[in-house]
Amino acid sequence: MTGNVVENASGDTFEAEPGDPRENVTGRPMRSKSSINWKIKCILGGTMLSRNYYLFLLVHTLFLIFTRIPAIFINTLLMNQTGDVNSTLFYNGAIFAACALTMSFSAQIMHKTGCRVTATVGIIGYNILYLCYILFQPYVGTYYMLFGLFNGMADGFYYISYGQMILDYTDVTNRDSGMGIISTLSAGVNLTVPFLAGSILSAIGGVKGYVAIFILAFAVAFLAMAAVFKLPGAPEKEKKNVRYGAFLRLMGENRQIFYGLLGETLKGIREGTFMFILNIILYQLIKSEFLIGCNSLLTGLVSIVSFWFMSHTFRPDNRRRFMLLAVIGLTGITIVCYWFLNPAMVILFAVVNAFLAGMVEISCYTTFFDVSQSVKSIEDFSPELLAFHEIFVVAGRCIGLGAFAFINTVSGATLKAQIFSLLLLTLVQFGTVFMCRTAVREAVRTAG
Repeated sequence: MTGNVVENASGDTFEAEPGDPRENVTGRPMRSKSSINWKIKCILGGTMLSRNYYLFLLVHTLFLIFTRIPAIFINTLLMNQTGDVNSTLFYNGAIFAACALTMSFSAQIMHKTGCRVTATVGIIGYNILYLCYILFQPYVGTYYMLFGLFNGMADGFYYISYGQMILDYTDVTNRDSGMGIISTLSAGVNLTVPFLAGSILSAIGGVKGYVAIFILAFAVAFLAMAAVFKLPGAPEKEKKNVRYGAFLRLMGENRQIFYGLLGETLKGIREGTFMFILNIILYQLIKSEFLIGCNSLLTGLVSIVSFWFMSHTFRPDNRRRFMLLAVIGLTGITIVCYWFLNPAMVILFAVVNAFLAGMVEISCYTTFFDVSQSVKSIEDFSPELLAFHEIFVVAGRCIGLGAFAFINTVSGATLKAQIFSLLLLTLVQFGTVFMCRTAVREAVRTAG
């Protein structure tokens, strides 16, 4: 090979020999493997990903920045105002439920307008939400369910676009590396942004500190909204209404979709609670927003290492082996934390979780997309597929939150009982691995 890297009209990159007719398909100058862009892609593990993917990556990174700035401290703010762990569970449950319901509606809008419009609506929704946080901050603890519902509605518009762009800009050959890179940058955001926000809170203090965080998030949200319009427009095609009945028939004829959805449900049982609960448990042991930020800094660093490893190593033929090993490791650390519960052990738990949890969650997600795209007619049902995916995931998240809340309530909100709940949620992940394997076997069977 000469080392020339060619980009075609779709933004896909590939190597070409001299004289290859594909070389000048876009009129863009050839890029050498010695270029900075190529070296960055090699470091990230994304040499087979298109230019459009990296534009999408920019949008999503900005989105992550402005949503992560306040998100990690919303739960501690609720704890400060209500003094009740269950308020954070209900708040997050409202987000999950509203997201699923909204996505079933936003699927219709995406059918008619494309994913850029629904992404923009979601980002505008976040702008409005953060404005409300600034104006009505003293009432968050009283009306947290309303804030959670509105947050979920914004999620429902943005994340259906996110799912469509994953389908558009990755395929079976590069989806593992694509999701690994997204997760690496997400971990980088988790590494730096909460630490910065925690420093702001500690420096300013009190209500003014929270308001400053929301104002900063509000500003970054506008940058993300502007970046959305850098994405390529959707190709012209017939505008259709959502067809959930037809999609259900398609799912009945192609059971790999259903098995993939069940895997996502089981994954959601653990995923939803672990999005925030370790910080809440740590906060109950040491009431310091700054230390919560430091813990997030540490787990973000570990996550970067984990996702970098995944982007270079994971493939469709090995990801489920890594899933099983990760579930075994997560079960082990949860048991150890139960018997030796203290702040240092919770931080160690968070670190191990940061390294292993993504191997389960992202592998399940990419497996679901892979087996779904094995069905030839699925492209016409992408919005319906994404809406159903969210409904199944949210069902799992709500089951997990409900189980945690029930055990927490009947036990008198003891920390031991909370860790025991996390052990039960983790054991369910053996079912996630089983359903992913079943979905792949069914996809292979129907393809044969």
